[in-house]
Amino acid sequence: MASKKNFESSKRDMNFFSEFTSSSGQMGSYVSFILLVLFGLLILGGAIFAVVFIQTAAIKKDISTINTKMQSESYQAELLSYSDINNNMALLNQQSYDVSALFSRVENMGKIDSKYMDAIYDNVPKDIVVTDFTYNLGTITLKGKAESYYSPMDMIANFTAAKLFTHVNIEDITLVNISGTGLTQEELTLAKKYTFTITCSLKSSYPVTVSKFIDSAIATPLTAVKSQTLGVGEQYSESGINTFTAEDGSLYSLNRVIINDTVVPEADMALIRQNDSISGIVASSVEINLYYILTNGGK
Repeated sequence: MASKKNFESSKRDMNFFSEFTSSSGQMGSYVSFILLVLFGLLILGGAIFAVVFIQTAAIKKDISTINTKMQSESYQAELLSYSDINNNMALLNQQSYDVSALFSRVENMGKIDSKYMDAIYDNVPKDIVVTDFTYNLGTITLKGKAESYYSPMDMIANFTAAKLFTHVNIEDITLVNISGTGLTQEELTLAKKYTFTITCSLKSSYPVTVSKFIDSAIATPLTAVKSQTLGVGEQYSESGINTFTAEDGSLYSLNRVIINDTVVPEADMALIRQNDSISGIVASSVEINLYYILTNGGK
């Protein structure tokens, strides 16, 4: 009976040992797995650190190389050369403006066809002497002497009948005091007693020029002069004027406009900015100056 109890007790002890051994084995597997994961994370962290370290070292090396290059004499010489090029570009831009303005003036310089001169002299009354003949911007000015007060009017009538001009106007007819000049009575009779000035407008076209400047104490041209010739009554128009982008990327905004030496009032400027253009009808020469201010700080 006693041996049976001892056997059962031994059996229980063996079962407990078996279960303990099994639990210990599972625990060891978990610990090994955790250690393996930690080791993998350590390797991954080391790899990431190595990559970051290498990249940082490469960047520092590049920065050091760039700094060394920037401090080098060759780089400083190139920087100085770039500054000189910018200054030369500004000078060339000024010269381009000057040349284009000169060509514009030459192109639009007043010219008169010889047929007008021939027709004028064909229609001058016999008692009139033309002493001065000038032409400017589509207008002929005649100055002369006449025996009669009505002779200049007869000449205007002849011009009107010949349909040479769009408009003829007498600027003045002045009586000349020739008494006390020592002339004989016969010479006084033949002397021209009146002087006159007459202006005659031709059927012609007129130049329209557009210039763009930096609005500063010394107006610096931004581009060459744009010029065209239009007939009387035709419409001129210049669009896209609110902003101007220079070759170096600097952005300029329209600040004010001067047309034929007259500043455009702010009320009209608002309409110009709204339409991003300026236009009008040609009745005489038109000179448009657009003045800009820097808006993006430049480059």
